[in-house]
Amino acid sequence: MRKILALTFLAALGGVGCTSSDDDGGGDDSPPPPGGDNVPPFTNGVSMLTGGPDPGYVDGRRGEARLANPVNVALGPDGTVYVADFDNGKLRAVDAEDGTTSTLIASQGFQRPFAMTFGSDGMLYVSTDRDPQGMSGPMAGTVWRVDVGARTATPLAVRIGRPRGLAVLPDGRIAIADYMHHVIQIFDPATGALLPLAGTWDGKGFADGAGAAAKFSTPYGIAYANGALIVADYDNHRLRKVTLDGAVSTYAGSGTAGFGDGSLASAKLNRPQGLAAADNGDLYLTDAENFRIRRIRGGTIETIAGNGEPGYTDSDDRLRAQFYGLEGIAVAPDGAMVYVADGSRGESVTYHRVRSIKMN
Repeated sequence: MRKILALTFLAALGGVGCTSSDDDGGGDDSPPPPGGDNVPPFTNGVSMLTGGPDPGYVDGRRGEARLANPVNVALGPDGTVYVADFDNGKLRAVDAEDGTTSTLIASQGFQRPFAMTFGSDGMLYVSTDRDPQGMSGPMAGTVWRVDVGARTATPLAVRIGRPRGLAVLPDGRIAIADYMHHVIQIFDPATGALLPLAGTWDGKGFADGAGAAAKFSTPYGIAYANGALIVADYDNHRLRKVTLDGAVSTYAGSGTAGFGDGSLASAKLNRPQGLAAADNGDLYLTDAENFRIRRIRGGTIETIAGNGEPGYTDSDDRLRAQFYGLEGIAVAPDGAMVYVADGSRGESVTYHRVRSIKMN
């Protein structure tokens, strides 16, 4: 059994959080691109919420603000959309009504944010690919607690692997999907303990089973719904169900890369990546290589947005819209709105936006 007392790293770091005061929060000094009245209106389906075709770091109104490869989104209790602005190494805050964007966290010690989830205490938990000293590598991943009101970020678990998915459990512990080491772990912020739940450390593959007998292949997004964890098993083209005692089973997807709506067992996925759950238990996922957004309701997978072609198109008709990056996803508690981080996938392309999807 692997156990890490992750909070011991805080003593070495002096327990110091980082704040956005390390940066002026206003972006670069270059003139902002045209925006405001020149941007398309919001649609009744899929719309650009913030960002644009070119990477940059600019705060401001919709059409002026710029992001650099946004990889994830989280919806705060107050309705604000928080964005992991990966290549800028910052957390951004976006007004869900008008797209106005500001900087929440900007610090030299806070680099390459990815996974995000809110706890019941209103705290935002974020993973970064680098540790507070800027070190990178397969064990450099760090989990931070962000107080959005105080605009501070404090490292909780340092150099624990490479988290790509976080989900807060009802008891306050945090489930972590480590995409590089192919395991699901549980971190307890109260004690600093990091314990294995399921998967074989560095044992990439596919197997249902209990604990270390189970295998994943690049687990990404993770969500807690209906009393269990659901994991986007990226390279296995499946969603997996993990109970809190570590039992792993296949939840959805035939295991063959492809596209097809239908029953959980027969539906086809192609590298599912982001996951989010509505209050009623519906699951929303980004189907990365199908360039679509899918929803699981009851025992059925259905497509709710995207025409299957990579690109950028807003549309009143959700199924005519185009996406590119769609790495991370968030959903309003009532399922009425969905938000997608539609970034560049780390490529030199013109996709650096957050999109909103109106469901009603």
